[in-house]
Amino acid sequence: MGAARYLQNWREFLGTYDHWRFLFAEWNKLIYLKSYLNDLSETQKEQCLHHAAKWLIHAHQQGSSDGCGTFYFHSGWTSDYPETTGYIIPTLLRYSAYQNSQWAQQAESTALKAGEWLLTIQKDDGGWPGGYVAQNRPSVVFNSGQILRGLYSLYKHTGEAKWKDAAERCILWIWDQLDQEGRFSTNDYMGAIRVYGTYVVAPILDWSVHFETQSQQWRALAQRHLNWVCTQQNQQGWFANCDNTQNKNDKPIIHTLAYTIDGMWNAGLTLNNEDFKSAALLPARVLATDFLTRGILSGRYTSNWIGTEAFIPTGGAQLAIVWESMFEATGEAIWQKAYQQMNRLLCVIARRGAREDADSLGALPGSFPLWGRYEPFGLPNWATKYFLDSLLNER
Repeated sequence: MGAARYLQNWREFLGTYDHWRFLFAEWNKLIYLKSYLNDLSETQKEQCLHHAAKWLIHAHQQGSSDGCGTFYFHSGWTSDYPETTGYIIPTLLRYSAYQNSQWAQQAESTALKAGEWLLTIQKDDGGWPGGYVAQNRPSVVFNSGQILRGLYSLYKHTGEAKWKDAAERCILWIWDQLDQEGRFSTNDYMGAIRVYGTYVVAPILDWSVHFETQSQQWRALAQRHLNWVCTQQNQQGWFANCDNTQNKNDKPIIHTLAYTIDGMWNAGLTLNNEDFKSAALLPARVLATDFLTRGILSGRYTSNWIGTEAFIPTGGAQLAIVWESMFEATGEAIWQKAYQQMNRLLCVIARRGAREDADSLGALPGSFPLWGRYEPFGLPNWATKYFLDSLLNER
């Protein structure tokens, strides 16, 4: 986000919202963060889980159709976001099956409605549009890959062929964008070549077991991409071409770093490939060590892991999910300590300490503090999706 737009967001926030209570609460939390962490109870963590689920259901209800948008304190709700609606679906289905779920039926019905809506907006080429639906953009590889996650969970949940049929069309289109070097070189976000395509091939690998005649080819194509991504990693574990902007690609945000690590890790598990797992473990360990040392992460990291900008809770939640998986696979204490401590931090951040209504209660902000450069003054639905996933992992 450019400086001019960032300042405009500040002006809109100060001019249109009862902002002082949020500013005071954020400053107070920054100053006394350790005290907040120490005071958080298990009951409050459980409350955070249910509030997050309720907020995702509410986000769907506010949508312009049957997807989920994002809420900004200074401008209200956006139109629906197909990509993130796609990967919110498995989160809602997980919550609906949670034994202590307070809104199981609502979560399930919301997931089903969202899936039906996604089928209606699938492009003729098989992909799904980038950005918010009101922007009417063409199909984008990364965004389409995330919708595969929702279709997969719905297929497992219902057994209905329509989810599989839509997924096949999408997967075939995605592979058409992969070049001989293993890069998604056409029809990806901003026309840029990026490494977080790992988070696209991982759900395709999940789907591959349901396509017997195509499975071997899809696994080979996935490995081609993952091998290329490994060429973009330096000896310290940092990935080049990992940011979702052009001008800050030398210091990617932890949101896209986490996408890359997660995709590489899960693909490595599926393929039983030690090189891919190692490529994920190295940066995950660097970030876990930094987090456990400082008690928080930076929002961006340079090639030698120097942090800049404010913490991005979305990326924190994503990393907690990966750390939990790494603990399950390796039994190393660092991963358990990191994901549990991150979940506590995220709960403290989500509990804003100010009077709230349904548009914000339970949601995780784009940045901490709220005015950070990533999604400033916003509650991106994908942040709360990963927050809920990570909390469910502890249950």
